[in-house]
Amino acid sequence: MLQNFIFIIFIFLSGLQSFSQDTPFVTYPKQTSDYLKRIQTGKAKYKYNSTVNFREWQIGARKELSRIIGLDKISNDLRNFKPSVIQIEKKTFGNKYTRYLYKIETEPGVDIPFYKLVPTTIQPNDKLPLLLSPHGHDVDGLHSYAGAYINESHRNKIIGRDGNIAEQATLKGMIAIAPATRGLAKELLIPDTKGRHGNRPCRAQLMHCLISGRTPTAERVWDMQKILDWALKDSSIDHEKIIMTGNSGGGVLTAYTSALDERIKISVPSCSFTSITSSTGYIFHCDCCAVPGIKDWGDFSELGGLIAPRPLLIIHGIKDGLHHKMDVEKNAKSIKEIYLDRKVSDKMSISWGESGHKFYPDIMWPFIKKALANISY
Repeated sequence: MLQNFIFIIFIFLSGLQSFSQDTPFVTYPKQTSDYLKRIQTGKAKYKYNSTVNFREWQIGARKELSRIIGLDKISNDLRNFKPSVIQIEKKTFGNKYTRYLYKIETEPGVDIPFYKLVPTTIQPNDKLPLLLSPHGHDVDGLHSYAGAYINESHRNKIIGRDGNIAEQATLKGMIAIAPATRGLAKELLIPDTKGRHGNRPCRAQLMHCLISGRTPTAERVWDMQKILDWALKDSSIDHEKIIMTGNSGGGVLTAYTSALDERIKISVPSCSFTSITSSTGYIFHCDCCAVPGIKDWGDFSELGGLIAPRPLLIIHGIKDGLHHKMDVEKNAKSIKEIYLDRKVSDKMSISWGESGHKFYPDIMWPFIKKALANISY
């Protein structure tokens, strides 16, 4: 019940019309503002510089990013662990698609449920694109994305905001995977039993991670990579046509995974790809997305640089009360400059939907279609 309440409040805030999209998102008293500006400046060691060797910069920045989020630690701790996958369910929906429910053990005792949707029209020698779509703060997220609705009310809510993104992909002829996001899906919550962390399981996840030398971001990227390892054993998937998208927290996970794993060929983070802080120091993303010392590494503009020269579409809603146009545009401009420097500016785009914190299929599918058509082998 509490998780549903939090989700309702989250959606309410995300749909608010911002009355000041062209002015600072939040203002603080001068003393606070000066303090935040001073401590948040950071060294930005990997801020992109067009005078350096681009590939060497990417290698160094990617290696350091993997270290500071704790992904290296997870990889080292689990170096002898072999993930296992179990099929739980299989359902075929007429001549549309077959939907499989699996779970993958990505580390001892951690089972990540995920749906895999496959068009029923697939032929033995077909090579299809794969869409990987992790969800954000929706406890029913993997079910929402896969069109595996809990009830009619759930179905109407998700269809109403175009949230069945994995199902949409499959109806367009792609294979799609909708995984549970650790700390956000009801199947993978860490209970905040005494309300010590504000009755927010994702914040509880953050605290448990921090004292263990990792972050929720690293755990989630690790899960996506292990799912990809398994998925790419399927001979019907075209390895050059791996797309990743997610909304909100799923978009943040899309950004980090795409930056760290070059197997992702097309990246479409939705309502998420903005700077870590506003010009006045406000932190845009959820606590569970926090990475200690990230400002000494860089910002989301550097994540964009690690995705380059692969196709990148940044989508936001103009009425999204969780992010701010001024800061989104400033971040996107920095990324565009990197793509311009690499002479692939046509592969990076930013677009604005007319509503709030949601997917915008009418924007993302044409971009993905064009990007897929331009992939060369």
